[in-house]
Amino acid sequence: MLIRNDKLKSAPAFTLIELIIVMALLAGFVALSLPSFSRSFKARGLDQEATQLLALTEYARDEAISQGVPMTVWITPDTGDYGVAAKESYSGDKSHEKTISLNPDFHFDPVEASPDASGHIVAAELEPDGTLATESLASLRIVNQSDEGISLSQTADGSGYEIVKDQP
Repeated sequence: MLIRNDKLKSAPAFTLIELIIVMALLAGFVALSLPSFSRSFKARGLDQEATQLLALTEYARDEAISQGVPMTVWITPDTGDYGVAAKESYSGDKSHEKTISLNPDFHFDPVEASPDASGHIVAAELEPDGTLATESLASLRIVNQSDEGISLSQTADGSGYEIVKDQP
């Protein structure tokens, strides 16, 4: 004998109103966290630019030692370009010169130094033995559009540079 159950058993489910409430709560949490993510990405970009500039100074040190000529790390604050080249009046291997541009969202803080004949400001000069020349800048700051910055500063012993983050 076949027994029939006319009542359909329904499985428990969420109502449309419950789903809308959950989605609204999630949208609120996302909206609250976006400014924090935005600041994090900006700070990360500053870190990357400072790391790239620090790597360029180390590259200049290596080239000064290997070529036996003073190398300069130069900047052009107006355009945001920076690079490495043999010191003027020295003949270094031109194929090892590098030019890099800052991300358009960043710029160098004004530097109180006069440009050389090529329009560059010498930020650091590395001697053939790898040491920093006394004319090298003590600090160079990169800032974003919100005026948050990060600096490349000479180490306490004056042998190189290190990244120094601005204190909030």
